[in-house]
Amino acid sequence: MGKLYLKTYQWVLRAVVELLDLFPPRRIDKNEFALRKGTLPEDFKAPDEGTIWVHGASLGEVITLRPFLKELADIYGRQRLVCTATTMDGLRQLQKDEICGFATLLPIELPAFTIPFIERVRPTVMLISETEIWPLLLDTLARKGVPYGIINGRINEKSVRMMRLAWPIFESAVSGIAFAFPQEKQYQRRFKILGIKEERQRQLGCFKYDIAESLPDTTALRRQYGIIDGRQLICFGSTHPGEEALILDALDPLWEKMDATVIIAPRHVKRVHEVEELLRERKIEFIKVSEGASSSARVILVDTMGELRNFYAISSLVFVGGSLIKRGGHNLMEPAAYARPTLTGPHTFNFRYEMMALNRARAIKTVKDSEELRQAITLWLQQPDSYSEMGARARQVLESMAGACHRTVSSLQQLGYLPHV
Repeated sequence: MGKLYLKTYQWVLRAVVELLDLFPPRRIDKNEFALRKGTLPEDFKAPDEGTIWVHGASLGEVITLRPFLKELADIYGRQRLVCTATTMDGLRQLQKDEICGFATLLPIELPAFTIPFIERVRPTVMLISETEIWPLLLDTLARKGVPYGIINGRINEKSVRMMRLAWPIFESAVSGIAFAFPQEKQYQRRFKILGIKEERQRQLGCFKYDIAESLPDTTALRRQYGIIDGRQLICFGSTHPGEEALILDALDPLWEKMDATVIIAPRHVKRVHEVEELLRERKIEFIKVSEGASSSARVILVDTMGELRNFYAISSLVFVGGSLIKRGGHNLMEPAAYARPTLTGPHTFNFRYEMMALNRARAIKTVKDSEELRQAITLWLQQPDSYSEMGARARQVLESMAGACHRTVSSLQQLGYLPHV
């Protein structure tokens, strides 16, 4: 019965693709559509020993995969790594990072596209970051004898419910999962509900803690962005609709009191024009990074991708967005990697474990609204040393939680999915 449902899903998907062929959406160009059909360069050649296929859905997953990909590249060579992303933003980041030998978009999961792709890529294993269960793709991998599993695993309750409702479609793909490495216990329990037995699971932690890297050349970064030495920077990273207005409300009485440049980095670059309008309405001088950022402006608006961590590295104070509104927050450990004192809003339900650890260590400060944000910034201006100590404690928390990438590689070697080198 499950095969019948899977075949029906395949027919529906094929009909959708044929419609897109006839009436292509304007936002998808021909090159992107070709990549989604599994098209590879004519000169692409997989290494004789096969490739290690690593998949990350979007930009966030790709960034989180960086330390894991670096470790794989150091051990097996970057040419053995083929990486795919579901989104164009994710693909652009993979290409920019140049950690893997080849990067492309994940093919639409019709066998007509995935079988030629798999035969040319010749993967020895597919490693799926977090959780993306593509039933037809994974069924094809199983029939081709390619093992697959989940690394850095996480899954929310909504996804579990959805998959259980459509279980005849997902059953084959889930039952074929050779291994699952959940980040923490709650994800392990949810994978178990889906039928992934405990003996196939290992709780190994989260990749995003493996970013405790050395501080980059901040002088060079300041020069790159046109920011004079000694100038203080306050970075508001990964902001969402509704947050920028709250942030500017908090800053409004402080502009004349603080000798600092404010950086605003919207979570999605496509929203930059919204923030521009907001700044113009309030008559706040700003400059965009693409125009050549400069500390002579009150605000630097980040309209380029993949540079937020650079700004975290040179900032004196960081606010992590998605938290003043009910979005659930974003990665609190990125500023912690540079020992930067960090503020966040009250809505951090996507990062409960991290908040618990940071709060225990007195390594983060939560503000619930514009007024409390203003008070926190004012206190930072008055007591910068106490805030610096908070940042140092955050770095210590991060270091205590790191190691998931190495544990994952070791487990894959122990289980025989990666060779010992």
